[in-house]
Amino acid sequence: MTAVPPQFSIAGLTIKLTDESVALDDLRALYKEFYHRSDAFKADERNPHHCAAGCSHCCKQGAVFAVTLVEAALLARAIHSLPTAKREFAKRAAQRLLKEQQRIFATIEGPVDQPGAREEPLFSARISALNAALGPTCPLLVDDLCSVYDDRPMLCRAYGFPVDAYAVKAESAMVFRSLCVLYENERLVDYVRAEDLKARLSDLSIRLTGGRDVGRFTSVEVVLADFE
Repeated sequence: MTAVPPQFSIAGLTIKLTDESVALDDLRALYKEFYHRSDAFKADERNPHHCAAGCSHCCKQGAVFAVTLVEAALLARAIHSLPTAKREFAKRAAQRLLKEQQRIFATIEGPVDQPGAREEPLFSARISALNAALGPTCPLLVDDLCSVYDDRPMLCRAYGFPVDAYAVKAESAMVFRSLCVLYENERLVDYVRAEDLKARLSDLSIRLTGGRDVGRFTSVEVVLADFE
């Protein structure tokens, strides 16, 4: 008997997932590759690295962010596996944040926000406005530690490193947007190269749907997602 592909419910969409276990294994391999690259960065004593367990500033100030579908699927599986009390706490916090997300997204001029058909620049601007207005704490942060650390999205892994995939580029310089505040005024001599990894996230997501591009989702929407 052929197994029925799981259906992923997120942000009002129901998405049939194709070869989910293979896609998630490939995602874990991608995360492992980023770990090797960031580890090599840390191994060079010229490169500052200040992040440590319990340092959760980024989880408390820019806690709403965009993730691809494949990242969302892995993260939602991890949330589903949390102890009931932690899972329900995260979902209650996410419900409150979702109401604020909807309210603030509506204040930004442009088409109505439509998950599955979002305009990327506008979507990013709306997330920035939400974080600037609320400075929200991530619903998955417990006692200054990430409750789903092993399955956290790529952007969370990039915090604390200068990563080209999340930099603003000009002809003669890059501004590393996801670099932690602990690195202010630090002199950087190198950065972690991960643009190819970020591109693969989109490729994996499209493969996960069997060829459909559903764009990205907010971390709030992922906490509230479920499988059928």
